[in-house]
Amino acid sequence: MTQDATRGPEPSAEDRRFGERARSAAHRPALAVSGPYGRPVHPLLVTVPIGAWVSAVAFDIASLTVEGRAYGRAAQWLVAIGVVAGIVAAIFGFLDSRRLTKGTRAYKVAMTHMTLMGVALALFVVSFLLRRADADLFLDGTPLLAFGVAVVGLVVLIGGAWLGGRLTYGFGARVADEEDQLRGHLLEAPLDADPDQRSTTSD
Repeated sequence: MTQDATRGPEPSAEDRRFGERARSAAHRPALAVSGPYGRPVHPLLVTVPIGAWVSAVAFDIASLTVEGRAYGRAAQWLVAIGVVAGIVAAIFGFLDSRRLTKGTRAYKVAMTHMTLMGVALALFVVSFLLRRADADLFLDGTPLLAFGVAVVGLVVLIGGAWLGGRLTYGFGARVADEEDQLRGHLLEAPLDADPDQRSTTSD
């Protein structure tokens, strides 16, 4: 086997065949509800809890520095929206993880990703409950403990989201096969028919 300084040892022919089968399986949906081949639902859904929770923390800061009640209440419901959307996204993420082969690096990253996202979800549930228990109804802004829990949840969320991106862009989970990807980069007309295309390819 040859050694590549950036990728490690070159896999054997048998290992390569195993990896190709595992990769091909990871490209296919576990169930039809997971989204058709090449168009998974999970990456679309995760944008909702991420956006809601990031916005909630921003509103928390505003509630503590600008106006407590209005921003505090908005942050509370943003956390709630994120929790509901996060549960739905987690279900679809679990379905996609079933297509990964145990023992592979992709599978290990997926398990870590799911664990971190689960912890983040739990932290935001706790943060929401702390907000609901605030007897002053956000008169002085978001309760500091609820805000602190949300900040920790956001940090965990960023780590989990980074691993999710690694799964998709690094390991190709639920992406189309390379042959199908190639079709999207083929010219739809001869180069002579479009001078702009010719200049782009020459550059």
